[in-house]
Amino acid sequence: MPEFGVAARTDVAKITLKSAPDRPGIGARVFGALWSYDINVELVSSTSALEEGQDITLVVTKDHLNSAILKLNKIKEEIDAKDLLVDHNIAVISITHSGLSKTPGVGAKVFSALSSANVNVEAVSSSTNAISCVVRKGETSQAVEALKKELEV
Repeated sequence: MPEFGVAARTDVAKITLKSAPDRPGIGARVFGALWSYDINVELVSSTSALEEGQDITLVVTKDHLNSAILKLNKIKEEIDAKDLLVDHNIAVISITHSGLSKTPGVGAKVFSALSSANVNVEAVSSSTNAISCVVRKGETSQAVEALKKELEV
């Protein structure tokens, strides 16, 4: 069976578009605007509130951050979102496994290990072969160590 991989990136920043309208086309405008500047989004997570719209959180590399902020501030005004928050002090921890989607309990192990290490997950995104978690940059080492121990990497 393939092994797990655990990797960390600290050359990233988190941008959250607060209370964006929750309707068709908003994601297309946000990501279309970033694409027009050749900005790659490393991670995206969205949450919907019942009355306040949706928060769209995305992670970009720091070398694309200023361009992303400029473009997203313009989009924020156009769609009447409430705020644009930027956090430079984050890391993305990615857990990879070729059979992740067919391996029960991985999520439980990941969140249990991070909890035991007292690491809070600020955003999470997953695919069929990866779980990526946004954590505080200062907690990167302890998160990686806890995950490697739990997943026997």
